[in-house]
Amino acid sequence: MHSTSRRTCIVFNGEIYNYVELRAELINAGVVIAGGSDTGVLLEAIETWDLDALQRLNGMWAFAAWDSMRRRMILCRDRFGVKPLYYRMGDDGMAFASEPKALLAMYPQNRRIARDVLFDFLANNDLLVSNNSFYEGIQMVPPGHCAIYEPDRHTLRIELYWDYPLGIDESMSAEQAVGEFQSLFEDSVRIRLRSDVPVGLTLSGGLDSSAILASSSAAGLARPTCFTSTFGDGELGELNWAQRASAVVGAKLTQVPAFREQWMSVLRDVVWHMDGPGYSPAVFPLWCLMKRARAEGVPVILEGQGADEALAGYPQYSVLSLLEFLRGRGPARTPSAIWSRISGLHGTFSFRWAIAWLIRETSPSMLQWHRSRVGFKSLLREGIRLPMPTRKPVTPQGDSVRQRLLQEHSSSILPGLLHYGDAVSMAHSIETRQPYMDYRLVEWMFRLPTRFKIRNGESKWVLREYLRSHGMRVIGDRRDKQGYATPIAEWLASDENRDVERGLVSGASPLTEWIDPKKLARLFQRHRSGALAADHQLYKLISTQTWINRCIDQREPA
Repeated sequence: MHSTSRRTCIVFNGEIYNYVELRAELINAGVVIAGGSDTGVLLEAIETWDLDALQRLNGMWAFAAWDSMRRRMILCRDRFGVKPLYYRMGDDGMAFASEPKALLAMYPQNRRIARDVLFDFLANNDLLVSNNSFYEGIQMVPPGHCAIYEPDRHTLRIELYWDYPLGIDESMSAEQAVGEFQSLFEDSVRIRLRSDVPVGLTLSGGLDSSAILASSSAAGLARPTCFTSTFGDGELGELNWAQRASAVVGAKLTQVPAFREQWMSVLRDVVWHMDGPGYSPAVFPLWCLMKRARAEGVPVILEGQGADEALAGYPQYSVLSLLEFLRGRGPARTPSAIWSRISGLHGTFSFRWAIAWLIRETSPSMLQWHRSRVGFKSLLREGIRLPMPTRKPVTPQGDSVRQRLLQEHSSSILPGLLHYGDAVSMAHSIETRQPYMDYRLVEWMFRLPTRFKIRNGESKWVLREYLRSHGMRVIGDRRDKQGYATPIAEWLASDENRDVERGLVSGASPLTEWIDPKKLARLFQRHRSGALAADHQLYKLISTQTWINRCIDQREPA
């Protein structure tokens, strides 16, 4: 699309949710805007405000804008990297795309494994934490950055335009925390409901998706269509809780089964759309859910990604909070207070999870011992050493919980989840929108004191209070964090779909540069016999080999 002046041209993937407000501001400033789309508003905003426009945008995006007067190209990615943006610099110029496969069509010589990136993923579980893709020579514009390319000089520079806020608002009261969360969260949901096509929701019955449902209903979304995952072999997952949440607002709930016999064929498609391997088997039920949403004619889906990594929803945060409390001093550390914290941790998370994370956080040697039994380290050839993690360091600020949240929201967990979520949804032409990723809400949540995230033994306390005040007390009082559980351990132990496993242990895979096939065969066998739970590591390897087969060796047609 061209601007009305014809000076600027843009290609754009994503949504600018506050385009209505930006349009009014531009028109008041005398700017002429053709049409009523968010793309047109974005285009005129860039031409009017240049790079300052980026601070005003609320949404998810990857765009390239060519300024014919300045003779420069702006490549820009949203603050958290919801939308992908890849580029390749070469002697013949710069090429960019939303997916590496588009660049590989132009430059087939880049269809090579980026060894350091893949080794880091396998060893440290880091998915796209650097600016490099899994293909040699193909890079990514980092989240919260723009890349300025000047073709006359053939130069490209990367500039940061957004970062997480510094400091915590310790003066905030509990009442203020609840009120401010409600205001920001509801406005985030409100602007994400703007659509000229039907809008639905994913619903697990957990805190995050249930709160979006409550807010959507309050904003006027009449009898929303919700999709929840189950498993075709009788495991119903979170169906009971999803039914309770949907009943509160009278939502239409659609069960979407995921059948075990389909997971390997789906994985082959998933790695093609992701253009790389993954570490989460949750892509399988998500694939089935998005496929069903498209079949039902619901092309826009609201989902709860990003809440756990900002509001401390995982067990490690509660464990860190408990340890920080135990190491502190003062009258607050009474036996009853200590017991209350421990019982709160046990009440929210399973005993196994709580103990595992306590050991992980307090005993690095035990963690190393565990990894030497079932981790990537247990499979290495003699003389091969694990690489150091490449994730970017976080500036020390706040308590240990906030430090971990910053790390996992910006680098080690959330970017990988956003990557596979966008790839799987777009594979079915579904646009997913994440209310917890509204930058105003994220900035506020990272200024929110930890005591309002973990309070009286409850994780995500401020979100629970929101649910309790919106007719969903039964959900707000939930203490059994489940996650997006997929029975992958049982599926890997079955005799089905052994072809990828055989390829790995035969020694024919390029992964045997690092992995001893005999050790891998032994790990598969120990997992299959029930002697060892190695599903996480084995799934990563199967996902990686499937990507190599499909995208590097191109053994199957696209």
